[in-house]
This record gives sequence, C-alpha cells and structure tokens, in this order.
Amino acid sequence: MARNAILCLVLASLAVVAGGASSADWPQWRGASRDGRVTAPLPAAGWPARLQRLWEREVGGGYSGPVVVGDRVWIHSRQGDREVVSALRLATGEPLWSAGYDAPFVQDPDAGPHGRGPYATPAVAGGRLFTFGVTSLLSAWDAGTGRLLWRRDSGSGFRGPFPYFGAAASPLVWEQRCFVHLGGDDRSRFDSPGTGAMVSFDVVDGREIWRWTGDGPAVGASPVVATVAGRAQLIFKTKRKIVALDPQTGQELWQFPYVVSQDNTIVTPLVFGDRLLTSDFDFGIAAWQIHPRAAAPGTWTARSLWQTRDASMFLSSPVLVDGLVVGFSHFRKGQLFALDPEGGRVVGRGPVRSGEHATLIGWGAFLMAFLENGSLEIHRVSRAGLRLERRYQLGAATAWSHPAVTGSRILVRDGTRLVAFGLGSDRP
Repeated sequence: MARNAILCLVLASLAVVAGGASSADWPQWRGASRDGRVTAPLPAAGWPARLQRLWEREVGGGYSGPVVVGDRVWIHSRQGDREVVSALRLATGEPLWSAGYDAPFVQDPDAGPHGRGPYATPAVAGGRLFTFGVTSLLSAWDAGTGRLLWRRDSGSGFRGPFPYFGAAASPLVWEQRCFVHLGGDDRSRFDSPGTGAMVSFDVVDGREIWRWTGDGPAVGASPVVATVAGRAQLIFKTKRKIVALDPQTGQELWQFPYVVSQDNTIVTPLVFGDRLLTSDFDFGIAAWQIHPRAAAPGTWTARSLWQTRDASMFLSSPVLVDGLVVGFSHFRKGQLFALDPEGGRVVGRGPVRSGEHATLIGWGAFLMAFLENGSLEIHRVSRAGLRLERRYQLGAATAWSHPAVTGSRILVRDGTRLVAFGLGSDRP
C-alpha cells in the first residue's frame, strides 16, 4: 500500500474513538485520539527560540500524566502512603480541589527507582474523572467538585490483584463504558502465570456490564478502541496475547499469541486504518492487518504482515507522523527512528545513547520527543529522516510521565511538580 493510501486510511477511519473531545483537549492517555497526536493546528508563530514558563505547582510523585478538558487540568499523584487527585486551573495553576485515599504499596526492589506509582493516566469524559491506582483501585470522581461517585477494588478473585510492578495500564472511556484490565501476578513468583479480566463498567454507577477472562493483564500496555471497516474494536495486550473484543458486548472478535521477553508488554498498540503495529522489549516491531473473514461472515482475523528487528521499543509507544511510524528504540542504548509502515523499513535514525525512555507526540509534520533527562526535542519528520529543529530544557528531574499538549501549552511533570510551558501565543 502506498504512503498516500495509508494517509487516506488514517483520515477516513480515525484509529481511536475519542468520544467528542475538543481538539484543544488532552482528556486521556496519549491525548484525545489515544494515539499520541495533537490534532489542533500548530501556533502560527511556529516553534519559538525558547518556551515561556507559565506556572508550576507541587502535586506529588508518580508517572501518571496530566489530563486537560476546557480550562481544567487534573493530575493523579502519590503523597506518602496516599494517592491524591488534584484539579487545577489551566491558565494559572490555581488549585481548585483535591481528594485522596490510603494506598499503601511496597514496590519490588527491581523497580525501586520508579517509585510507588500511580502510573496510569486518568481519563475525563462526561464530567467524570476516572483514575486507576497502583493497586488496581478504579475510582470515578465528579470532575468539577472532586466528589467520589463510585469505586471498584479488583483485589479479590485473582492470583494477584495487580501486575508485578503495580497497575500501569490507563483506563479507557468509550461511550458510556469504562474499560480496565484487572488482576495480575502472584508477587512471590516472578514466573507467575497471572490471572485477570478485561472488565467493562458503566460510567454512571460502576455497574459491571461484561468481563472477558481469557488472560491476565499486560505489564503496562493500555487498551485502545479502534474503528476497523466500520466496526468498533477494543484492542489490548494481555500477558501472552493481543486480543480484540466488541466493546458493546465483550464478544471476542480475534486474538493471536504474543509472547515477549520477560512478559514485558508495555507499549500501547498503534492502530491506523486496518493496520495494527506494536513492539515490546527485544521483540522488534511487527504489523498485522485486521479484516473480516470472507469465508465466515461476522468473524474477524488479524493477518501478520511483517516483523523487523532493526528497532525495538520497550518503554515508549510509537506515533504516526506524516505517514511514517516514529518510535524510540531501546537498541543502541536509546535511539529515535522513523519507519515506513508499509514494509517495516527504517528510513531515518537519531543519535545513539539517547537514554532509556522517551515520550513521543506527533504534531503535524513534527515529532515532539520528551527525553528522560527533562529535555524536549522538536524534529521535522520526512522520508529523508529526522531533522532536529529545536531543543528545550523543561526540567531537571528524570521525566517518565506522559505530558499533555493543549492549545499552545505543554504540561509536564518535573519530579513532584507539575509545570506549564507556553509556546508564546498564550498568556495566563
């Protein structure tokens, strides 16, 4: 399939259902379309020589990213043995409300430097805020006031209440449903088979609508809802599979085995048109085509297209920029790359030894690469490769939380602080 045809598929069949979010909002994990893309136009002035620091607020620790709807920003954090949700005014950072609950958690020593969560990014929809804590506690809040609407604790009924290093997959809201993959591993055994269930909850009262019990949850990969050939599909990684369900009914549409080194299923799947592309630790990158079975109407399959080990993603999820897939490979001690999604050929690479992690956001023909050293690099993406346009220093702390981009503002965690930067055209 030619590059222009892929672009047409993306435009004709938006990969992820956003649920009516404004182009200026960042209401969930990886943005309004859950694919790491900014859909609003770039500010007319382009990329400034420096960013304007608008405000900063102490919020607490964790990797949970900020979310934005309208003139509000929400953040989920750890403060001691409590998880705390805070609402701030977007323009000024003024605190509006905060609410918390006890969340004692002992992290495994292998992940000690990454703290005690929370790791999952909240979702905002219909005036409700949904948070998923490190111990798999799902809470629904009134987004305007902070009043707790309902809560579900997934600790019972599974071999373990959360994945080995804590729950990290971000909740997904679609129509009147909230999806989370509950369950986890027996923490006394690293090779625990794990048990779990992808569960659909009613957003109004937390009533369970359906559950799928085919496998335990991934280490950290978040689910997406994609529209393929006019059919909505809830697509997610499990401990050892990639699966698609009908989000309305929970009916399984297709699945295939997906086993990666040490079960490190962390990368969120990227779906565009009828293509599914993903990667994980030491697996390389692979693509599948999702399509109905001609011989069996009403059934679906995912056909393998290609796999490459020229790059492999571990902790960073890819983005689609100007028809190319851009990612951050853990090979060569960290390296940006651009890949042709048609055949899997790498067409451009950045410098090697760029670190362990980068968060990637696509904006028009540009890539925003938030590196773990607190810097932001702006690259122009084309088949000629990646061309560095700007570099900004946003913070001093190791940056692993997913930023939010809204209007001409960029919201990032710098340690225990939430910081807002402006591209120059906005003023508080």
